[in-house]
Amino acid sequence: MILLGQRALSLDDFSDILFKEKEVALDESALEKVDTNFRFLQNFSSDKFIYGINTGLGPMAQYKVSDENLLQLQHNLIRSHCSGSGKLLSIFLVKAMMIARLNSLMQAYSGVHTDVVELLGELINKNIIPCIHEHGGVGASGDLVQLAHLALVLIGEGEVIFEEEIH
Repeated sequence: MILLGQRALSLDDFSDILFKEKEVALDESALEKVDTNFRFLQNFSSDKFIYGINTGLGPMAQYKVSDENLLQLQHNLIRSHCSGSGKLLSIFLVKAMMIARLNSLMQAYSGVHTDVVELLGELINKNIIPCIHEHGGVGASGDLVQLAHLALVLIGEGEVIFEEEIH
């Protein structure tokens, strides 16, 4: 088992998770930091306009979204960016992306809820791999569409590969 959150993963740790299917565990003190930063962002953003977190996007950025609609905003942002095309990325590439993202999120600088890192760790440990297409949309940054497809699975939507079948 490889513990995430105390330090950045070494290449050997990364390789062991990816190729030798060693399980990941989340360091409790790092999880507490993830939670602290989530609560900070939640409180910090409550009376401010923070683009894409509690506001609309583009021309709608000047409008704050009501608290009761924030979750819907976030889900709609994820759905709207799931516009990948082409072949599915290999299972190893997607799992590598998941490991890298989990390692990054466990550094506790993103403001995500602990549910995100816990679920991502479970997906890695159970070899449940989101279906992610090789090409993103025009105008999107290099990994926005691919990360949206990962996030889609984290909110209970999208397709995954499990035991070599798409579900």
